[in-house]
Amino acid sequence: MSKKEKISKPEDRQISQEETIIQKRVDVLSYLVRTYDGLTQLLVKTQNRIHALSGKPNPKHDAMIIEMQSTKGKIARQIEKDLDDYAIWKDWLKNVPGIGPWIGAKLILKYYYKNVPICIDCHGVLVKEDGNFICSACGHDSKGDGTLTFRMDDRDFSNISKWWKFMGRHVVDGAVPKRKANQLSDWSQEGRLVGFHIGESFNKQSEDHLYKAFMLSRKKKQAAKHPEWSKGHVHNAAKNEAIKLFLAHFWIVARMMDDKPVTEPYAGTILGHTGMIDPYYYDEAV
Repeated sequence: MSKKEKISKPEDRQISQEETIIQKRVDVLSYLVRTYDGLTQLLVKTQNRIHALSGKPNPKHDAMIIEMQSTKGKIARQIEKDLDDYAIWKDWLKNVPGIGPWIGAKLILKYYYKNVPICIDCHGVLVKEDGNFICSACGHDSKGDGTLTFRMDDRDFSNISKWWKFMGRHVVDGAVPKRKANQLSDWSQEGRLVGFHIGESFNKQSEDHLYKAFMLSRKKKQAAKHPEWSKGHVHNAAKNEAIKLFLAHFWIVARMMDDKPVTEPYAGTILGHTGMIDPYYYDEAV
């Protein structure tokens, strides 16, 4: 198995047996992650409903919560088991304290793969025009075709800025962009949420944790540079820098594993550092 399983992308082709196996593997990982997310949301809603009940606590309610938590744990263990098929998890991510299977799976699915709507006639890529999906190859209008058919394709971020933007960590007019009503965002809201969880996880680590130590150092510098900022503002700015550094490291490790070029200095152009900051917890870092 290659370090990152590649999928060829001709518009009109038969899916190979190898590609079918890869797609099934990715589909299963995506299914597990989405099921884990759904169960997490269900747990929160169930706990809120229980707290809203009047009268004395019912042990049966606690038993339901425990059962759901147990199921959630089983799914997490299956995700971790399946992640061993991905070199970036096996050789790096699993060694980073605070990056668990859920975050690892989310990052892998976001970075490597995308589902592309395709034409049922010629397998060309569908492009949305005036609310309808039109085939870019044959011009077929998919309206009336029923549920769209998708093909799994490789994703590629040729530079760190594109990866950051996709994950919602870019800046527009000096501020982090927000979603607007009735307007499709050109970044992933889910990706931004994953980044939030990464930052929260790093913040809970001990001070000798490398990303936590980086965050604390940036916190001191931001406080000195911006005395007018509140403590919360300083903290969030430093945490965001730690998230961006980690995402930069994810990008550099992925590019190295796939034998793809790395723009330099990635840390300098992104975070304002004069030299490279090698990926933490990765033995083969350049």
